[in-house]
Amino acid sequence: MDTTHSFEKDVEKGNDCKTIAITEKHSFSSFSSTSTSSTAVEHSQPQLTQAEEPVPPKRQARIIRYLRHTGLNVYRRIFSIVFLANLAGLVGLLVSGHSSILTHMPYAANAAAANFLVAILIRQDYIFNMIFRVCQLVPLSAPLRLRRILAKVYEHGGMHTGCAIAGTMWFILLTVLIVVNFETGAIIHTPIVPIFTVLLLIIFLVMCIFAHPAIRHRFHNSFEFTHRFAGWCSIVVFWVDLVLIADTVRLQNTTTPEPLGIALVKLPAFWFLIIMSVHIVLPWLRLRKVAFTAERLSEHAIRLHHKEHMGPYRGIAIAESPLGEWHPFACFPDGDGVNNSIMISHAGDWTRRTIDSPKSHYYVKGVLKTNVLSMASIFNRVLLVTTGTGIGPALSFVAEPSRKGQCQVLWVSSSPEKTFGQPLIDWVYTLNGNAIVWDSKKDGRPDMVALTLKMYKEMNAEAVFVVSNPRLTKQLVYGCESRGVPAYGPIFDS
Repeated sequence: MDTTHSFEKDVEKGNDCKTIAITEKHSFSSFSSTSTSSTAVEHSQPQLTQAEEPVPPKRQARIIRYLRHTGLNVYRRIFSIVFLANLAGLVGLLVSGHSSILTHMPYAANAAAANFLVAILIRQDYIFNMIFRVCQLVPLSAPLRLRRILAKVYEHGGMHTGCAIAGTMWFILLTVLIVVNFETGAIIHTPIVPIFTVLLLIIFLVMCIFAHPAIRHRFHNSFEFTHRFAGWCSIVVFWVDLVLIADTVRLQNTTTPEPLGIALVKLPAFWFLIIMSVHIVLPWLRLRKVAFTAERLSEHAIRLHHKEHMGPYRGIAIAESPLGEWHPFACFPDGDGVNNSIMISHAGDWTRRTIDSPKSHYYVKGVLKTNVLSMASIFNRVLLVTTGTGIGPALSFVAEPSRKGQCQVLWVSSSPEKTFGQPLIDWVYTLNGNAIVWDSKKDGRPDMVALTLKMYKEMNAEAVFVVSNPRLTKQLVYGCESRGVPAYGPIFDS
């Protein structure tokens, strides 16, 4: 769960941070997207000095800020709309006066299947990319307010969770109807129907429990495996359960029951399940092995080069085994114009193993997904704030030739030259001549909110995009938004 109060304390505390004033040899407003030299990189790093400069106060009352930016952020608003709409439908069904299980049971099954279908479709790579692409079509001349609203499209995951929870709610109703009816013996006379229904409900509940943010973040591998394998099992069991339910209903409707096949095709849930089954299999039809060339940057980071065809602003998920752990990374182009790269830094057992012993090939499946920074392309002037390996996604944006707006990069990292190598730093300056590379080990940890707000103001940016670890991303996005500065960053909901 989000804890805004701790965010505010972390953002405003500033006990171990430096408040920075930037005295530049050139104005922020004169930033450029590329440097003039691609061979010997010449850059003029801004002069950094300590100075007291107060951070602008937060807007609105604390409770309003909490509701707007955390408790009811865009993700949760979408979730709430979807769930409440389904809840209204369920209540309406129960109070409609139709007390027959023959009415309620198919309705509940169809509603559950419809919600699960949307939950699956919204996570499909090609639909994910299509949603982003539609929002990217807005011109730079469109009203800024509209563009700022559309840039929040990456929080559409609330549709996935809302439909998944709502579908489970409908299935609970279906289970209760079936179990109660079996006990009375009115329609359902065989235990096989309630057994499969209860089994499927247990699978859904287990998936929901492991998908809870507190459990998902702490036991991410368990969440990933549960979602994958339990999801596959649920489709199989759902098919069996739907056939049993259709068979039960058809035997009660008339004195001359219609064929089971006819009864099935009349159920919307039947067609929903077909589409779900196809989309569960679809990404795996494009499972492939991709060759990677490892470039060890340091004992803490590695860069993997590959020749996989990339669209703009794309990321790639790799795995050592198709049924093992899948890890997503943002891709950025190499300087040769042919290869692409991903950067991996030490953050756990898998990353440690990859840095120490990289494989020559990794598995990739499905379509490469668009990353959050793609929405920065709908702004005329953007500030990109990143830390550590977050420079990778930032480079995917600044290196995109179709980008029309201007941008400024702020990269904060501990010993970037030692960790990532001077060639990468030179590449940053080649792509973004006015970039600021902050060595937090040498210059100290900056007050990220103060520094970001200062740069945002001086370059007259339209938006701030943050690519960092989950904690800092939340803190910085909240620190900006609570002061009226539009800020965007991954929400780590998958």
